[in-house]
Amino acid sequence: MNQMKYKYQGKLNGTTINFFKLGIALYLILLFAYTGFSKLIDTNALFTTLRNAPLFFTEHTADILSWLIPLGEIGIAGAIIFEDFRKIGLLSSVILLSLFTAYTLWIVFISPYEPCTCGGILSLLSWKQHLLLNTISLVLATTGLYFEKNKKL
Repeated sequence: MNQMKYKYQGKLNGTTINFFKLGIALYLILLFAYTGFSKLIDTNALFTTLRNAPLFFTEHTADILSWLIPLGEIGIAGAIIFEDFRKIGLLSSVILLSLFTAYTLWIVFISPYEPCTCGGILSLLSWKQHLLLNTISLVLATTGLYFEKNKKL
């Protein structure tokens, strides 16, 4: 009986890449859809938290952001769903997650107090746990964007 030996050549095959791309896309869709809708359900809480955030948002800015953030998150989830818009959705998720991660870093290391603008079960996380979640999500979004831009992988 002839046995073939396969040698790993340091490259991922197309099936593996597609599996990672799909997994990352599904994760980001669930993350942004869940957080967006949970914030929309309770925009008053988000407005109050933004108004009292240590970044000194004005009432007008907090009012705009309390609608813009959740609608943006839902829009990003929607863009990632459709392959024609996936690249812009992934790029938008990298930008938004970078902003969220920078804000979380600021809260953890500089802010005099720790407010929470999260909805649902994410509000149960400590700020350090939130920072870890944001960082992992940012790495996944960046990886997904890399895979999407380099379709010939």
